[in-house]
Amino acid sequence: MRFSPDDVVCRVALNLGWVRTAEEALRAWLPLVSELRPVSTQFEEAGPDGLRRGYLADLLVVFPPQEGRTAEGGTAEGGTARDRLLAPVGELARRLGLDPAAFEVDEDGLGGALNVKDEQDGSPYGAYLVLALTGADPLNPEGEQADYDDTGEDLL
Repeated sequence: MRFSPDDVVCRVALNLGWVRTAEEALRAWLPLVSELRPVSTQFEEAGPDGLRRGYLADLLVVFPPQEGRTAEGGTAEGGTARDRLLAPVGELARRLGLDPAAFEVDEDGLGGALNVKDEQDGSPYGAYLVLALTGADPLNPEGEQADYDDTGEDLL
């Protein structure tokens, strides 16, 4: 999937460990999904041997640049790449019920992560990880689908 170099692209990982059915999970997430309008979603039941319980969701949300802001030109107010990243990520974090101050920006100011370390600090939607990158998918910054023929044992 291609993005504008000015887009802020976020991956939001959600886990509702207290739900017992897919229907319960989808009903809980529907208002959030309707509001955020992700370009991609993935829902699945957590594996029985995994770290998480219940149901998982991964949302790919794209925030176009705010009016008058570009990656190259900054803003009339002199905003930085970091400012352009933090504005939509802060709004997203608040919407998820997370603390925007916990978002850690990389050294370039073009990406970062908000990782909820304690389950009690989580959001009502079960958000536990927000990854953000300007202009690309944080999980696939090269923009191409990864396709592996091997078993992946070397990655363990």
